[in-house]
Amino acid sequence: MQELILDMAVQVVSIALILAGLYLLIGIIFYFPFMKTGVHLIDDGVKKAPRFFKVLIFPGIVALWPILLKKWNRAKS
Repeated sequence: MQELILDMAVQVVSIALILAGLYLLIGIIFYFPFMKTGVHLIDDGVKKAPRFFKVLIFPGIVALWPILLKKWNRAKS
């Protein structure tokens, strides 16, 4: 019985890690087109920002990509 519970826990953790990895992968893929066009629609001040700033906001964009995608879509309309 304990082995069954342990196997189920391992499967749940494995699925959670796979989903987290997919979420991060989508965020990393989202970063590049967003930095090229989307961020300028949301905030004009980023156009003149140094490259260091664009690297600095990378983790935030990767983590918050669903929210930024919604803002980008609203800005397009």
